[in-house]
This record gives sequence, C-alpha cells and structure tokens, in this order.
Amino acid sequence: MLPERSLVTEMVRTLNSYKGLTKRNSQVFLKDKMAVFLSMLTQIIVLGLFLLFIKSSYVDSINSGLGALKDSVEKADIEALVNSWMIAGVTGTAVITAPLNALSVMVRDKQEKIDFDYNASSVKGSVIVMSYFSGAVLCSLITSTVLLTAGLLFLTVTGTFVWTAVDIIMLYGLVVLGSISATIILMTCISFFKKDSTFSSFSVMVSAGIGFVVGAYIPVSQFGETTQTIVNLVPGSQITGLMRRILVTPAIENISNSLNGADNGEFAKGAKELFATSLNIFGKEINTGFMLTYSFIIVAVFILLNIILFRFNSKRKS
Repeated sequence: MLPERSLVTEMVRTLNSYKGLTKRNSQVFLKDKMAVFLSMLTQIIVLGLFLLFIKSSYVDSINSGLGALKDSVEKADIEALVNSWMIAGVTGTAVITAPLNALSVMVRDKQEKIDFDYNASSVKGSVIVMSYFSGAVLCSLITSTVLLTAGLLFLTVTGTFVWTAVDIIMLYGLVVLGSISATIILMTCISFFKKDSTFSSFSVMVSAGIGFVVGAYIPVSQFGETTQTIVNLVPGSQITGLMRRILVTPAIENISNSLNGADNGEFAKGAKELFATSLNIFGKEINTGFMLTYSFIIVAVFILLNIILFRFNSKRKS
C-alpha cells in the first residue's frame, strides 16, 4: 500500500505544481498592462486601417461590381460582408500575437535566472515546460474569445443574417485549435531565446508581418500564386481561413439571395474569390477537411519537436 500511496502523493504534488505555475505564468502576463497592450497592438492597427481606409474601399468596390443591381442590395448587407471579413482577420491575428507576448514570461525567467531556481527545486522540467505552454494558451483563449464574442455581437446587432449553433461552436473551437497551434509553434522558436531584447525583436517582426500572412490587411487572394502558397502554408492562415469561411460565407449568400438570381450567381462567385473564403496552395483550392487535418498534423509535429528539444536541453544541463 505504501508505494501506491507514494505514487498518488507524487501525482497530486505534480498536478498542484503544474496548476500553480500555470496560474503564475498567466498572471505575470495579464498583470503587465504594457505586455497586454502590445499583444493587442496588431488588432488595434487592423481595426484602425479598416475603419480609415479598407472598409470604404471594399464597399465601393462591391457597389461598383454590382452595377445597376446595387439598388437591390441593402447597404447594411454590404457593410456586414466587409465587417465579417475584418472580424475574421482580427481574431486570426489575436490567436497568434496573444500567446507570442504571453511567452515572454519564459524568456524573462531565463534572463533573470529564475529557471535555475526551478531546476534546483523538486518540480519536474516537463511540468515547468507544460506550465509555460498552458499559461500562454490560456492568455490566448481569453483575448481571442473576448474579441470573437464582441465581433459576433456587433455583427448580430448590425447585420441581417445569423449563424447556426454549429457555426458558433466551430468558431470557438477554431480559437482553441488556433491558440494551441500558435503557442506550440512559437514556443519551439522562443525556446532558443535567452534575452528579452532578442525576443522583443522577434516579437516585433512577427506582429508586423502576421496581419499580411493571415490576410487581415489585404485578402490573400490579391497575392500572386507563389506568395499565396507560402502564406497559406502557415498554420495561422489555415485557422483564419476557416474562420473567414464561416463568418463571410453567410454574408455573401445573404446578398446573393437579395439579388434573387439576377446576376446568375456571379456576385457570390466573385465575392468568395475576392475575400478568400477558400485558400489556394500550389494553385489548387483546399477544402475544410484538408485545412483541419493540416492544422492537427502541424500541432503533432511541433509537440514532437518540443519533446526532443526538452530532452536535448535536459541532457545538456545534466
């Protein structure tokens, strides 16, 4: 009985250590107001550019494309279409920038030698690594869920169409998948950083470029075929693409229904291509099944990479 009791005690101790460290890592980030602001900076920029320049440009483009049929479509429906595309981009960038900045805690602990204290304690190294991962995922979920919920409420109030319960569940499920995939990938990269200055440079680079990669500023369909392939191979683009498909497609169909076949379905075809509800890789359109499978495979691959890196680093320290 004693060995069994000892095993249970050890499991409880490990679980408590994991919970405590996860709470600590997430709170260190969330209490740092500047870090939270920086994690939202990309979304603020996307919103600013959208309201100042992008929205009017796309609304005018849609009206121009409709030609004489534009009187058949409500202005609110056109704005809802453009707003849906924007909200997908904002949420898609959030699931990447939030864990990116939350993982700054891991780098800071290395710089301040706090990881030495962890190594000297009885807490297992795997528990410490998992706590960084869980803390970053938690911060990403909080930030992204708030943004997505606010966006859905805005579209519900201002739009003339609704999503099904399955659509809503899938959107929040994609936030979870996106947060996990972004965190595990970024964690692999950030594990090599030992100074906050190096991490800051990396963070600025990712934050500046991710809006273009996921199509938050300009629809990916506007890029050349080679560029589309490159950016669409980024897991974050797959997640954002799935969100965009769920959010934008009902808006397109709503306008198409208003036209009642007068355009022979040309509007829906052109709008889906313009707003990239489908992604292209090597010139071929990929479906939802491929996008989900690809995202899960990437998560599995980077989990394996993290395990290898952890074992390698553990041997070096020993």
